[in-house]
Amino acid sequence: MLAVDGPLPDDDGHGYEWKWDGFRGCARVADTGEARITSRSGSDHTHRYPELRDVFGAALGGHAAVLDGEVVALNAAGRPEFELMQRRAMHEPTAKLRAEVPVVYFAFDLLRIGSEPLLDRPYEQRRELLAELLRPADGRLVVPPFYTRADLSPDQLLATAREHGIEGVVAKRLDAPYLPGARSPLWTKRALTQTREVVLGGWRTGAGRRAGTLGALLLGGYDDDGSLVYLGDVGTGFTDDALDHLRDVLTPLARAASPFATEVPRERARGAHWIEPALVGEVVYRRVTPDRRLRHTAWRGLRPDRTPDEVRAP
Repeated sequence: MLAVDGPLPDDDGHGYEWKWDGFRGCARVADTGEARITSRSGSDHTHRYPELRDVFGAALGGHAAVLDGEVVALNAAGRPEFELMQRRAMHEPTAKLRAEVPVVYFAFDLLRIGSEPLLDRPYEQRRELLAELLRPADGRLVVPPFYTRADLSPDQLLATAREHGIEGVVAKRLDAPYLPGARSPLWTKRALTQTREVVLGGWRTGAGRRAGTLGALLLGGYDDDGSLVYLGDVGTGFTDDALDHLRDVLTPLARAASPFATEVPRERARGAHWIEPALVGEVVYRRVTPDRRLRHTAWRGLRPDRTPDEVRAP
């Protein structure tokens, strides 16, 4: 279930959670304790997080269950940091990398216990059942708190998020069912930075220190007709490690012509290396122009937990 963007409702009918900066994942846990973590598109990502495989069984006390949550990497202050998740996404999860960048599963919803689906239960009840059922044995599995207006107002929560570097706040109707695959106004999110998922359609060679390597990525998203629309480019925010990784993953996707259905401005298309639109990334941006171009963009990283057909043009 996905949230819509908007101002946070301020009433007694909503619960409020922090918006975690990681990779969304459902954990499907058998009564044997065997667990599988799948992305929003249903892809199996269990192999990316081997340190999480054995944390669910003991915490669930032998119950089979389906959890919704976020896989996050915590910084030294104990807060989720997307850039650390990118290190995990760019490399195989070796023992050294797992020690340097451990991940944690934040479980924030309970969708099933044993053979009983909970999708039609109210959010407040699912949250209470989650807190009763899940007994994490160590810090690899966390049930983060949720609040009501009696605890803190939405404005206070946003101010706290801003102070502590948390991505934002999500408001969820206390009586809301869980609607799989739906982006519903029953959930409303307010992020403190504007981010957008984008499809990579090409790249341009850099200049100066980045001569001979990647200078900018050409970005797109799908419109209501299913056409890939050009949304602009991004040329900042890359680490050296990210540039090396992008070169490795972009090279095999080369194609002769632009994948975009709309025209790419001549100065952007000149010398472009076109690629198959098979990769999803994420950028920070300041605004969207009337012609649907992202302005003042910076690269955040690849999103292996997303598929291109999920990415919509603004």
